[in-house]
Amino acid sequence: MRARGSRTPGGARLRALREGAGRAQLWVEAEAELGSGYLQRVESGKVAQPERATLERVLAALGARYSERREVLELFGYAVATPPPTEEEIAWAAATCRRELHEVAFPAYVLDCTHRLVAWNRQVPRLLGIAPDDSTLGRLACRSLLAAWFDPTSPLAPLVAEPDRFLPALIRAFRYEMQQFRTEAWSAALLARLRDDLPRFRHYWAVVEREPAPVSTTRALVPVRLAVPGAGLLQFRLASEPFARDARFRLVYYFPADPATLRRCAEWATDGGIA
Repeated sequence: MRARGSRTPGGARLRALREGAGRAQLWVEAEAELGSGYLQRVESGKVAQPERATLERVLAALGARYSERREVLELFGYAVATPPPTEEEIAWAAATCRRELHEVAFPAYVLDCTHRLVAWNRQVPRLLGIAPDDSTLGRLACRSLLAAWFDPTSPLAPLVAEPDRFLPALIRAFRYEMQQFRTEAWSAALLARLRDDLPRFRHYWAVVEREPAPVSTTRALVPVRLAVPGAGLLQFRLASEPFARDARFRLVYYFPADPATLRRCAEWATDGGIA
């Protein structure tokens, strides 16, 4: 049995979050309109089950992002839905990733959980054979980049040199990424829309559905060969990493997979491909 006043997992995580934000208990109590000493009692475990609305006010005062809010609320026993990001959250993600995108010496971009394009570095336009300031990617922003690979009228689809290899791999990655959202109504609606609107997606989805269940739950890097205008056939392996503070966003990296592609990315970087 837990000793009275000993710290609960939720209280300990809330304290770590507050200390990481550099905020004193009294400051948070004032911002969240709590009584004096209440937060100390929550963090220490003397209040084992604070009201959800109270926790939400504390988390808002701390500027906690989605993954942090979810973790704290679940530690206190509250179920947490996963809605798609708001416009404000998308703007936060785009601002947060600027430095990391800038430092990557090969193509990389950010997607949200609905696969909308949020941000990209100046190597990404080179994949399309366009200048870094071309408006093409701007027109794709906040639209499903996954859908664009399967839409023959999009600027991405003609780049795929081996669709029978890449598109099933993309669907396998999609299935893996969406496991954490499988109970959300918007996730089911997203899949239904892709299958209804895109015959190529529907075809390759059926191909993947007929495959044996994977032995490993770990997602492999997605191989892709792209026929890039002005650069020839380039080979990459795609990998993604979720944001630490909001797992609804992830960075997608195009790792060069052969010497020729590595050299081409180096040329892009030195001739203004990154800015």
